[in-house]
Amino acid sequence: MSLLKSLVSSLIKSKLDDRKKELQARLIAEIDSTESAWVKARNQAYINLLDGADKSVVNRIEKELDKL
Repeated sequence: MSLLKSLVSSLIKSKLDDRKKELQARLIAEIDSTESAWVKARNQAYINLLDGADKSVVNRIEKELDKL
């Protein structure tokens, strides 16, 4: 059971890390393409949050970006 739990945990972490990388790339692209100081500051704050984010934080950031 421990091996299965470890494998599932590893898979979930890998998927979450992939989502974090995709979000970070999206945020950086927006920082690079805007002149707005507000957008740059907001996106940098999101990038900083992503470093320690769990699934719920990643979901929330994605949801907020999709509203824009």
